[in-house]
Amino acid sequence: MSKKKRSLLDLFFGKSKKVTGEINRLQMISSFNPVFTSLGTDIYQSKVARQCIDRIATNIGKLVPKHIQTISSDRVSYINGDINAILNNPNPLMTTYDFLYKVSSQLDTYNNAFVYINKDMEGMITGLYPILATTCELFENKRGEIFLQFTFITGKTYTLPYLDLIHLRKFYNGRDIFGSDNQVLLNDLVAADTASQGINNAIRTSNNLRGIIKYSNAMLSPEDQQKAKDTFVNDYLSLENESGIASLDAKAEFLPIKMDPITLDKDQMDRINKNIFDYFGISEKIVNNSYSEEEWAAFYEGVIEPRAIQFSQAFTSKIFSDRAIADGHKIEFTTNRIHYASLATKIKMIDTLAPFGMIMIDEAREILDLPSLGGEAGQKILQSLNNIDSSIANEYQSNKEG
Repeated sequence: MSKKKRSLLDLFFGKSKKVTGEINRLQMISSFNPVFTSLGTDIYQSKVARQCIDRIATNIGKLVPKHIQTISSDRVSYINGDINAILNNPNPLMTTYDFLYKVSSQLDTYNNAFVYINKDMEGMITGLYPILATTCELFENKRGEIFLQFTFITGKTYTLPYLDLIHLRKFYNGRDIFGSDNQVLLNDLVAADTASQGINNAIRTSNNLRGIIKYSNAMLSPEDQQKAKDTFVNDYLSLENESGIASLDAKAEFLPIKMDPITLDKDQMDRINKNIFDYFGISEKIVNNSYSEEEWAAFYEGVIEPRAIQFSQAFTSKIFSDRAIADGHKIEFTTNRIHYASLATKIKMIDTLAPFGMIMIDEAREILDLPSLGGEAGQKILQSLNNIDSSIANEYQSNKEG
């Protein structure tokens, strides 16, 4: 039985995704060119930048997407339906972690990330697919609807409605639709790469003995000079010469040439790396996983939490209709920050919340990474007798009967 080759692009977009009617380039307000390209600013090739991007994406991949509905100011309902199923199984090629990691990586690498919302003929969502194209160009039709034309490395193009795309941006400032590029970071990346190559060259240079053999009172032909040089190298500069000592007669003199390659010192290298870390909003300790509880909390509040909010708003606006959003439906990306706290902090939190009846037994057990009891036992709320309802405080204090 013969098998037909199927393009991944066809899997993502389907063969029937074609835009009909005339479309023209979208006219920009703040910029001239309605085109975004991923070529020329691929900072992912830098080791330091890739480490930063990976650390952020690793923690973004831990976020838990949920379909929720706000019923009232104090009541939120978790909707375990088709949309929630898609969020936890975005497409046949990726887990939720892979999906979020890829989207976050593309966002930090190119300052733009696109997720295509694939729908069936009835408008039901069947998959979420991250898109990485070499160029992306904006168009509009006569009705004012916006389209994005993606050109991939194979040369194939797809034109998709902007409403079917979740578009995430960084450094969204000087352009109307797209985020700005990473051009301002390139100088530091080039300096870091040059310094790394300098260290490699220094290691190679230090392993080589370089010099000149000077012959006095002799007029040697070029052939004899080459022969004498080769003999000296083979006899004294080879690995077999374990003593490290060479000898010459009175006619010859070896003049070593000292070559000290120029490399950056530790302070200069640290300064360059710090510039790159600062650009991504993280510290060196986050990169090498040696952070403290307070340092991780700062990283979470400065990088992870804002991105979780960005993801929540972007996914909500494109997945739900205006009517559904007005009814309180939204996508929320959450993570349990308590998992990263120290045991002392966890115990202190329980000691603070439990006396006021603010926490159930299973919630306390979850904080301590213990299995839940379940049922009524796990849902019990314990409260200290030292804390009472303020409305009965006077009666309690005067020991009123009943």
